[in-house]
Amino acid sequence: MADKKVVRYKLVRHKWPDEIEAEKKRRRKRIGIVLACILCFMGGFLLNVTIHQTSDASSLEFQKFEEIYKIMKNNFYFGKDEDNFSETLLNGAINGMVEAGGDVHTMYLDNEQTQSFTSSIEGSFVGIGVRYYSVDDSTFLVDSVVNNSPAEEAGILAGDQLYAIDGTVCENMSTNDVQNLIVNSKSDTISIEIIREGKHQTVKVEKRTVQDSVFSEIKGDIAILELDSFAETSGEDIKSHLDSFQDAKCSSLIVDLRDNSGGYLKSVQQIASYLLPQDTVIFKEEAKDGTQEDFKTLEGYKQYTFDKVVVLVNNNTASAAEVLTAALQEHLDATVVGVTTYGKGTVQVPLTFKDGTMFKYTTAEWLTPSGKKINKKGITPDVEVKLDDAFYTSAPIMEEDEVYKPDTVNKAALSVQTYLKFLGYPVDRCDEYFSVASSDALKQYQEDKGLEATGNIDAKTMSSLLSSCAVKWHTDEEKLDLQMNKAMELAQ
Repeated sequence: MADKKVVRYKLVRHKWPDEIEAEKKRRRKRIGIVLACILCFMGGFLLNVTIHQTSDASSLEFQKFEEIYKIMKNNFYFGKDEDNFSETLLNGAINGMVEAGGDVHTMYLDNEQTQSFTSSIEGSFVGIGVRYYSVDDSTFLVDSVVNNSPAEEAGILAGDQLYAIDGTVCENMSTNDVQNLIVNSKSDTISIEIIREGKHQTVKVEKRTVQDSVFSEIKGDIAILELDSFAETSGEDIKSHLDSFQDAKCSSLIVDLRDNSGGYLKSVQQIASYLLPQDTVIFKEEAKDGTQEDFKTLEGYKQYTFDKVVVLVNNNTASAAEVLTAALQEHLDATVVGVTTYGKGTVQVPLTFKDGTMFKYTTAEWLTPSGKKINKKGITPDVEVKLDDAFYTSAPIMEEDEVYKPDTVNKAALSVQTYLKFLGYPVDRCDEYFSVASSDALKQYQEDKGLEATGNIDAKTMSSLLSSCAVKWHTDEEKLDLQMNKAMELAQ
């Protein structure tokens, strides 16, 4: 059984991965994955179909498209300024059709995005075990660290900046470039230079297979089962954890589904089949024509029972994780603790094309066993428990030369003041007005961290604040994790 040592602090309210992809053009922020699972699916069974690309542009309904395409390809003046302009035109047309549907979860994925999607549905990865995102072409911040991973063992924390990999500075790179530096390293031990609270340090990290799915621990007679995702192997991996709970005679179970954005519904069925009686409806699926199909627990699964079941959720609990939450709530009278879940109640099917691109589209909506729809609504917890406001306050993306002085109104002010308050610095407000008092508090923080003490908001200070908050969470998690504390109380 994997021992649990959680690094869960996420200052930025992370949107569903489909939303992130939809906002790429506007925000420049791209989520990168190194040997970890950021799931972009699901709510449905994986269907991976390779199809032949065909063209029927001669038909009447496509004549207008064909004519405009030919004009843009052959006569458009600025087409000469771009390589592979034909491909650009076709991708633009495809994206236009997809976006016209108005569904953020239906999308056309390029090769890089397709690779990320495909790798996200596995249960293990070769690498170091960190999730990160790019602020700009030179700044890559660790979003989270996979439990029991080489990165965690080496002391890497959420909020750290990945500055250099094996001596190569991460400058003018994409998230994929950084990923390749790590994954393709010829050495089994990688030298990673990080920046933490403005200070550089180098750590040695072993590269090996990283498990990122199911983790557990036992506290007295309370079993804690953490599901980071519903990977391909999650349904199989969970049995050993349940056996250990049974051996320890645990009477209560806490299922931690916070930040679980979904995965294989087959894995959900398998997990539910261990906890619910045979032939029990886990969820319903409603097709376009209004017909519904019941999806039930599977045959031949050993039953594990507990006197009390508590489910932990947050605003990033989505899709397949919401399926399991609703099933346990409705069938086992499980107490749901946390904040309202994301509300992704739709089913997507991916189609893979010969050129390595993918079209992922919504085919149905799923309902809870009792027939409730949760799409765009989420699941309301039985016991609402919020974490500090810092957890729900986004950090804006700031340009290197972007600076905000006191007595100004800006979105960065809300983030900075909220983070300063979380860190114990005296601020007089937490809104988009950057007050003089907050500037004085920021100046004190800058002095404490060895930064230029201007009292102004800048990109370097914002990065340092994120890192400091992550360190505080990691240090004081048992005290700060009010949701887990409430779950433990209810499980007694």
